Amino acid sequence: MKLYEVNGFYGNRSRATILVYERTNGKRWYCVEGGFNVNCTYDEINEGCDVETVSDIDTLGNRDGIYSLQELYDFVNE
Repeated sequence: MKLYEVNGFYGNRSRATILVYERTNGKRWYCVEGGFNVNCTYDEINEGCDVETVSDIDTLGNRDGIYSLQELYDFVNE
């Protein structure tokens, strides 16, 4: 398991911090900081990533937004 942040983009190249929770099975749960959608992918998420180009395999919705790595971890593991 690994938790990390990268600087990236979403939408029309809006800058954002991307929060990532990487599990030992290769799945990466991620979201834009403050976002309501938490997505899962096997794609690499590195500095400069445009999340609009990531191939998602699952999506979860959060009504409060995710603002930290701990919140991302806790939400995925509820």
